[in-house]
Amino acid sequence: MPVPKELERIGGLFRLASERNRPFLDRCSETKYLAVRDYSSATSKAFELARQTLKEANSELTNRADCKKLLGTVQRAVESGQLDTSVIYALENLRSKYLEKVLSPAVKSYLEDDGLKLTQIDLLYNDALRIEGLLEVVQFLKKVEPVI
Repeated sequence: MPVPKELERIGGLFRLASERNRPFLDRCSETKYLAVRDYSSATSKAFELARQTLKEANSELTNRADCKKLLGTVQRAVESGQLDTSVIYALENLRSKYLEKVLSPAVKSYLEDDGLKLTQIDLLYNDALRIEGLLEVVQFLKKVEPVI
């Protein structure tokens, strides 16, 4: 049974995004593992991941007012050294807003051959994967946070 053209295109997109983000996602996994053994070091690594994510965000993420506001919340938290529930909330909202307003319409356009190139969609997926990876790390840190 032949694979539909859309599935072929989306499969290629997923492969490309996964390969490109493998080092970042591996660092996220390592940070979660480290949190069980050395919470302080894991927190430092989480801040590094957050800084990298914010530094490498593409213009679709930084130019949308609703996304930019949520990115600002995350940026302030990173600058203040706080990874609390407000950061989780901001990342969850950022992920939802980004998927709804940026990524979904772009993927739809890409699948309909409306002129978007694979590299453009790959950049959008790159941000989505990084937001998701960072969110998972912060959520995990909150779950294993030592009681002082």
